[in-house]
Amino acid sequence: MDESFPSHVPFPGFEDDYDEDLDDISESELDDDADDSRARFRAATIAMENRHDKFAEPQALYDFLYEFRDAIGLVMEDSYTFLHVAIRFVKDNRDARSGNMMPLIQSIVKEHPMLLRQRDSDGVTPLYMAIYIELHIDLHGLPSKIEATPFLEFLSSLKFDDTLQFVSLPDIQVDFKRRSQFIPHNDTKKSGKERRDLKFFFDCLQTQGVRHIIRVDVEDSREFPHSDQAISESFHTITVEQFNWKKVDLDPRVICKLGSKATWGEVTPDLSTTCDSQIREVTLSWSGNNTILRAWSEPEGLPLLPRLRKITILVPADEEMAESPDWVSACLAEFRQRIARNALTKADSSVVVEEGESDNVSKSKGSSDIESGGRRIEIYFVQSRGKGQNPENLHTFGQPRPSVESRAGYRWLDTVYGFADILKQFWDRSVDEFRPDMRKHTGGDVVVALIDDGVDAYDSSVSANIIGGKSFAFDKMTNMLNPFYVSELGHGTVMAEAIKRVCPMVKIYPIRVNIDSSESGQSSVEARSVALAMETAINRNANIILIPWPIEVTKSSPQDKTLLEIVLLTAYNQNILLFVPSDKNEEFQSSLIFRSDEAFRIGEARDDGGAPGRSDSPPDADFIFPGREVITQHDIESPRRSSDRTLDLNSASINVNVSLAAGLAAILIYAFKFVLLKKTAGTLSIGVETVDKDDLSQLERLQRYHGMMKAFQHLGSVTESGFLKVWEALDPIVDEMKDFTVEDQELGRLSQWFSQIKYTEDR
Repeated sequence: MDESFPSHVPFPGFEDDYDEDLDDISESELDDDADDSRARFRAATIAMENRHDKFAEPQALYDFLYEFRDAIGLVMEDSYTFLHVAIRFVKDNRDARSGNMMPLIQSIVKEHPMLLRQRDSDGVTPLYMAIYIELHIDLHGLPSKIEATPFLEFLSSLKFDDTLQFVSLPDIQVDFKRRSQFIPHNDTKKSGKERRDLKFFFDCLQTQGVRHIIRVDVEDSREFPHSDQAISESFHTITVEQFNWKKVDLDPRVICKLGSKATWGEVTPDLSTTCDSQIREVTLSWSGNNTILRAWSEPEGLPLLPRLRKITILVPADEEMAESPDWVSACLAEFRQRIARNALTKADSSVVVEEGESDNVSKSKGSSDIESGGRRIEIYFVQSRGKGQNPENLHTFGQPRPSVESRAGYRWLDTVYGFADILKQFWDRSVDEFRPDMRKHTGGDVVVALIDDGVDAYDSSVSANIIGGKSFAFDKMTNMLNPFYVSELGHGTVMAEAIKRVCPMVKIYPIRVNIDSSESGQSSVEARSVALAMETAINRNANIILIPWPIEVTKSSPQDKTLLEIVLLTAYNQNILLFVPSDKNEEFQSSLIFRSDEAFRIGEARDDGGAPGRSDSPPDADFIFPGREVITQHDIESPRRSSDRTLDLNSASINVNVSLAAGLAAILIYAFKFVLLKKTAGTLSIGVETVDKDDLSQLERLQRYHGMMKAFQHLGSVTESGFLKVWEALDPIVDEMKDFTVEDQELGRLSQWFSQIKYTEDR
């Protein structure tokens, strides 16, 4: 008997009928043992289906699922497992959905990966059912003009949860000519002051039962934006936490009234003193008019929002501003002061506390919106740098401007991201002319073997980049392998996302190993696990191996150390690029096992290009690249990054700088392959396909340690701390490629840069 479960488990809203339902279950179904946890769980699931109306309260269903989460492994052979019943019930009963349900289901899937394969009587996997309910919607990629009726039918075919993670909409125009009975007559205006295209979309969401959206991102037209009234009425019954509607100089009244059921224009006597908005973050597009800044910072403006914690202002480029930079800077500085002053004034008067919540507010400072002495609102200014360039994150705009070098980490990311994006565009547009027989000369895709705690392969931004994987991580409780397609800590997924951001075309092969913690709390991987993982990567023909964790060698056996040394030598002889973190402390000294000419040892850089906590770089680091703090601060607008991943980035154990280095190596290999393939395609115009043998030899050298080291060094000058100024080489290349067309066979600076690299073979 499993004593972890009582023989009678009470559930809210269910206890009265529990015994009655058990009486309806045959003895055979109980397997002759009423106290067996498997039988009791089976009985409970049947009772749940028979009395599902008792679970109208979401918390009751959650309590039921949580209570039996450990018994799921005992009933996997049953067609009506815990997860089958739970998800089917949640899908069919909107009122039973709870904010706690999805995290619980996801944790169950992680613990029991067989649920990814098992199917119910209809041939549907529990995982499919788990993601069947849409939790977000992104319409980017749709035509700029769409017809209302087909679009309405499309939205009606989707099943949305009442709470969406984010909604991201481009500037689209809706053609209402083919009107259905569901399209109101007064919504057929589509331009100028009466434009309501996106109101039509949000009306559809409200009809579908959506009542809360975590983040809203809307691209509005600068020439014919939606009216303030249309925006306000779009959220008549929908509350929002993070609001980013890119209408220039948006009226603060619109923001403060979001989610209010009051009719537009209706006078609300207490609006100037109280506000029940759920908005925590707001992004605003500014024209440069100081009057708007003053309106936003008035006591009846943004400070009225009781839960507001972050403001991002999108500032026009300098050439688009009527005022001088000094004047603009002074206005923004005043905006900061007014927000701080008026937010402090409103702290005690603007929060509407529901009845019964006062105790919680007074007891929990961390979760309350009222803090002693007021509240702190973070303010960011993001300035456009002109057409075709990435925006510049000016966290201190409105204060004395920092020098370019003080933002070296951000500039590094802007440059590398820009290079990756434009190369991806050229690659995608040219892939059709790169016939398979042409690509055989340059090899296939660049494969990065990621040795980590796994990668979330489902519902992940890197799903399309994953090409299989393997696990050496044993569960000590079950003595079974944990799946490679689930990340235990989220660490591997963050690493994979960083690699993909720098090299969108890359293929990733996750290899999962156990992550151990020392007495001091430092995480590491065992030498034997790394050796086995590297051997797998070698057999998989990986081009790059990434090990973002320190390797525990001080406690490893001599046999394991020898095995690791043999595998390292094999990888080196097969010209596989290896990336590892430099040692941050002396506890592991893992980098000592790598020869100086066989692995890239990457340290972490601050936003100014220096090494954290010291004046110079770690002694064993070849380079230092932007670290987790720079990444977190740089990506201030990232609706697709989930909150748990953001927390992962803030962890001290994250070595995202090593992933950036591996991604940079991968994108350089793709870049040279692109140059080579374009040259080969150009020879077809004269009827003879030729491949330059010197180019193929250069590609081979680039994929070796010394060749890639030379490539890195030629990207720009290296500071005393080891920071690589990649913009010196890549910015001119990107600027030139922006003027190229897909048909251009000569790639100017990109080709010249590769031809200038003098590779050496010192082996």
